Amino acid sequence: MAREAAYWMEFQPKIRKGMKGMARELAEYEIIEVLQPILISVRWKEKARVIQKGKVIREYWQEYSGLVEYKPGEVLHREWRGACEWEIEEWKTLSEEKLKELGVFRKDGEFFIQVVEKIRDLPAAVRQRGRHIPAKKIARVRRGFVLAGDTQILGNYAIRLSSLLQEFLKGVKPSPQLTEKASDELVRLFQLLEGSRTSLKRRALKEIQLTKEGKLKFWVAVAKVSVALSDLLNQRVQDYEIAMKSIKLAGKWLRLQTEIERRFRDCYNRLGQLGEELQRLLSSGEVIQPKDLLRIANEAYGIWKHLTEKVPNFNPYYRRLQEPEFQRLSRVKAHAQQGRAETVLNDIKEATAKLEAVAIGEKPTRAELRKEKETLF
Repeated sequence: MAREAAYWMEFQPKIRKGMKGMARELAEYEIIEVLQPILISVRWKEKARVIQKGKVIREYWQEYSGLVEYKPGEVLHREWRGACEWEIEEWKTLSEEKLKELGVFRKDGEFFIQVVEKIRDLPAAVRQRGRHIPAKKIARVRRGFVLAGDTQILGNYAIRLSSLLQEFLKGVKPSPQLTEKASDELVRLFQLLEGSRTSLKRRALKEIQLTKEGKLKFWVAVAKVSVALSDLLNQRVQDYEIAMKSIKLAGKWLRLQTEIERRFRDCYNRLGQLGEELQRLLSSGEVIQPKDLLRIANEAYGIWKHLTEKVPNFNPYYRRLQEPEFQRLSRVKAHAQQGRAETVLNDIKEATAKLEAVAIGEKPTRAELRKEKETLF
């Protein structure tokens, strides 16, 4: 399977240095802004088999290459992930110096690499970090239901395993009923852990596998279950830490989202006021003075410049600002200099409409619909 995210070490050269680069890192928010489309060459490996007469006689890694594209509007974030099987095979013989050069971190025999994750827009990023990851790790608590997360499930199994161990330790020889009960618990736990991605869960799975298959003497099996229990409890602690860090990051991203939307609201309101002023001048029947038209156009142009330069390239805001209707403001001064007051008004109206969804929300409220209805009578 192709790598969906480039390694940070591969992406890092694209970060803006001065006014050059294709992206820039907003350190305060732990986030990366794409300034122009970026293509990163990546490589990966997949297992291939040589089969003769219906039997697998050899397995080997087949190497592939491709491109990962990062686009303006996407939210990019540096994330650590565990190494996959082919990466482990490739990295396990490398020196610490070479691993450091590649950006690989080794801890307790496990390999980790920092990748550049992309999320479609800023609100989605806030939801992912503030809701989805904590819900997956801890619990999804909503008004009408509660769904257990990893920590609660692991905690329940840890309690049950601990209880079993206590029963085993009471006597020299376990009863057939206790052995059967233990076997059922191990099968359920094995099913829970099967396909686990974290190192602690995989280690616990290995211990459970040996015990479940009955390849160990009784007291060795008990010890193995104890190790698995310890791993599960440590995983639970890690899950809580992941959830807390995720919520903290969501708070930073929410602060950025709030600041962007404040800019949109302020600019939307001021642009509307400028349009209202120009409408009054047009409806007065008097000739509009060039200085008045140019003053309005200059301020409208300033709003375009402010939002274009000060709002980071994250959707849905970036997409709104790229719309032709909003980009009309880039030409509003030229229209004013040509004395085209009606065109200047249309520039302002079109741009205001494009800011509206962010400034006052996508979904109309009941109160808003009521007011709209009142304007008809």
